[in-house]
Parts: sequence; structure tokens; C-alpha cells
Amino acid sequence: MLPSIHKFKYIALFFFTGFIYGQRPTHSPNPQDNTPIDLNNLFDVIVFIVLPIGLFILYFLWRKQVKKNRGNKN
Repeated sequence: MLPSIHKFKYIALFFFTGFIYGQRPTHSPNPQDNTPIDLNNLFDVIVFIVLPIGLFILYFLWRKQVKKNRGNKN
């Protein structure tokens, strides 16, 4: 015979499993809804290629400027 705490776990699991699945959102994005990047679409090219490269370049220019300013303070 199972101890009382295990009985409670199994009873709770039985009653609340349907409630948990009932709370799953139906209109949220799912991994199955993803589509590959379309390089013929200008928006995809700008967002996934041009912006990351631009941010990468701006970051290194900013770091170079910070190092230059630190050198001028000393």
C-alpha cells in the first residue's frame, strides 16, 4: 500500500492534468509555425543580415573610441 503522501500526489496529478493542458495558449507562436529566412524579401535581408553587421561594426567603433578617451585622460 502506498504511503499517504504518494496517494495525494497521484490524486492531484489525476485531477489537475486536464486543468494544466486546458491552460495551454492556442494562438501563441509555436516552433512548428516558423518559416526559413527568405533572402528574396528585403525586410528579412535588412533585419537578419544588414542590422547585425551594422551593430557589430558600431560596437567596435564605440570600443575604439572608449579606449582612445581613456588614453587621453591619463
